[in-house]
Amino acid sequence: MSEFYLRTESIKQSDILNLSVVNSADRNILEVLKSNEPCLLEGSRGTGKSFLMRVAELELEAESSANVTVFVPFNMSSLITTEDNLQFYHWMLAKTLKYLLNKLRKKGVVVSGLTANLLSNDESDTEDGVQVSLKQIVKMFEDSYKGNLTLDISSLPDIEDVKEAIQLICEENSIDKIVFFFDEAAHVFRPEQQRQFFNLFKDLRSPYISCNAAIYPGVTHFGDSFELIHDCVYKKLERNISDSDYLQYFKDIVFKQSDDKLKSDIDKQRDLFNTLALSSGGNPRMLLRTLQELSKINTSNVNSEIKSFYRNQIWLEHTELGEKYKGHQGVIDWGRDFLENTAIPRVEAYNNSRKEKGVDESTIYFWVHKDSPEAVKEALRLLTYTGIIRMVDSAVRATRAELGTRYEIKYGCMISLESSPHGESAEFYKNLSIKKFPEFGKNHPSYSGSDVLLQANDELQYKESLKSLLDKSIDVLALLTSWQKEKLKSAGIQTIENLHSNTEESLIEKIYGVGPARARIMKNAANAELLEYISG
Repeated sequence: MSEFYLRTESIKQSDILNLSVVNSADRNILEVLKSNEPCLLEGSRGTGKSFLMRVAELELEAESSANVTVFVPFNMSSLITTEDNLQFYHWMLAKTLKYLLNKLRKKGVVVSGLTANLLSNDESDTEDGVQVSLKQIVKMFEDSYKGNLTLDISSLPDIEDVKEAIQLICEENSIDKIVFFFDEAAHVFRPEQQRQFFNLFKDLRSPYISCNAAIYPGVTHFGDSFELIHDCVYKKLERNISDSDYLQYFKDIVFKQSDDKLKSDIDKQRDLFNTLALSSGGNPRMLLRTLQELSKINTSNVNSEIKSFYRNQIWLEHTELGEKYKGHQGVIDWGRDFLENTAIPRVEAYNNSRKEKGVDESTIYFWVHKDSPEAVKEALRLLTYTGIIRMVDSAVRATRAELGTRYEIKYGCMISLESSPHGESAEFYKNLSIKKFPEFGKNHPSYSGSDVLLQANDELQYKESLKSLLDKSIDVLALLTSWQKEKLKSAGIQTIENLHSNTEESLIEKIYGVGPARARIMKNAANAELLEYISG
């Protein structure tokens, strides 16, 4: 089977547009991302937020040389553990300016001495000096998890000086605006980091700056000073399996990365492909992962893969969050138990009762009362983060006219319960109704004991979780090949921290038979997987 790009980070910038598939909903999001208004793009892991921002970035620069785009990844935030109360704000500012200067230099944009001075508290700094200083600050923050580092951030500029510097850069170089795309923003489960992110997101606003960021459902804390309605345009990246173009859209996505043989196989087995596409619940990464695991597209293999992935793998990845973030383990485990042992059986029982009565009606939805315990709501939010469920809408009236939230269970999680998922899928999908769903009231018996799950998650817990995570074997990095893991282990690289600490050059030295090109590929693949793992 073809090997697919599963993460945007692995795709060369020059290949992004060739691999893109844009439907009307995507186009609407792209136009907002390219507008002058700040935009927050929300979506679960693997839905394509980073990819869409990359497309917007390329389209903007193609439309006019007066647009300068800067893509800034924040996936290293988990490693920052300093005594600085504004550590994330300062790290993000330094990283943003570093990427800005890199981009300006790449485009041949001149930064005057006055502007360089505004980007540093040291008036003697040149552009080169500022760049070196920023690079050092970023590195110190990202190495802070090792401890015993003294951070000197005295050269960081004031935010108003930053905005003035960017205005001068634009005026002196005939630039209309600088558009920032912040990726993996507010990802990690540290509310204080997230509040600082949104403070800076808001602070950067000016006629010469436009900010966009990718965020996650369920785990994002905006803080008291950021108002979602007033401070940005808020867009959700969701792909509804009931949309008329859904199946063709996902076929087009797969075909962009497929060889002729795979295209032919999919065309011959279109119904099987449709079952896999529906099972993903609108998540391109999940579809590509399950398709990649198939040695051949046939009914037996598709049934086995759906059962394996949606009964086991998807749940293991959710549970793993609790192992990474110890303070959340109780509520994560409770959420899985509630969904697997209570909500899904209720939905399944409803579907079976309708079938027994000869009613052509099925559901993948359930409803939870708006006044259910906070721990229940938190558990459900974390399930939306990993994409096992999707919040369809809030303020939905149930049978007693009470208000609550309607959720959608991943289609694959439901049909994987059948002995023949593919055999049941076509009829099940045809009869889906969003209007029918089991209800869980505010005092449902299944909530018993949930009130003790929420804990105060202080920095000490995060530091302990980070240490535990960095000590894990590289075996947990699922998307590294067995060959890559063997080569790394033979060179003494056993843990995630070992891998993170090694440069491309050290990999070349340590691993026999690995030249510069292959070492770079390995390091990039390892970094992408490692940072994805670390950040949740």
